[in-house]
Amino acid sequence: MTAQPSPEEAQDDPVAQQAGGYAGGPELTLMEHLKELRNRVIIMAVAVVIGIVVCFIFWENIMSWLMAPARSHNPEFTLSAFSPMDRVAAMFRIGFMGGILLASPVIVYQIVAFIVPGLTPSERRMLLPALFGVAFFLLLGMSFAYWILLPVALEFLLNLGSGDIQNVIGIRQYVDFTTRVVFFVGLAFELPMVIALLAKLNMVNWRQLLGFWRYAIVLVFVIGAIATPTPDPLTQAMVAGPLFTLYFVGILFAYLIGPTPPPKLAPPA
Repeated sequence: MTAQPSPEEAQDDPVAQQAGGYAGGPELTLMEHLKELRNRVIIMAVAVVIGIVVCFIFWENIMSWLMAPARSHNPEFTLSAFSPMDRVAAMFRIGFMGGILLASPVIVYQIVAFIVPGLTPSERRMLLPALFGVAFFLLLGMSFAYWILLPVALEFLLNLGSGDIQNVIGIRQYVDFTTRVVFFVGLAFELPMVIALLAKLNMVNWRQLLGFWRYAIVLVFVIGAIATPTPDPLTQAMVAGPLFTLYFVGILFAYLIGPTPPPKLAPPA
């Protein structure tokens, strides 16, 4: 009979670690885990603060960038401040959201570095493609919202109704509108990654999703209504169209990474 290695020997033997599914470093106590978590949270907080300060410094440039979709059809478009605090509120919203966006690589790295030692080798192999997919679809959605959705939506909304109506748009309301659209449309474009996760967890399969396509039409319109803070059907339809395409991208992901569903049995004669 072959002698089994002791727990101490298995901990020092990298082959035994791989065989047992353990791929991290030495096991840490609860206090050591909490200390590591505290250090990583501090690093993330410092990165967010630095990002906020940078956005505060360049907030007027970022404001001009946010106004570009409205000025694409009306070069004379301007904003108004209805109270002494409106400029401050807009600056803080730009700084906070921009700071988180600038610090997001550091935040993601710290989170991944904290959880990777506890993952199995197969889970580690999935992590990098998953992170790439999340970042890709988030940036795709935000780019779609900024370059395509906002110019069309703003032209429609600002010219709706009688020509006797004069647009007086507050800076706080405009910043809130544009940042919400860009952020939530970016989140809505994560639909393929959500479907891929559900398929990997064996909660759905591609055949079920393919048969669900009629209900998916209603679902993407609901997501479009949530992602866009406007009640007009044009903006919602512009979001729902790409989301319906992304639904089928999610079905493709489910087909590639999900378990193979059992074939349908023919009814007895």
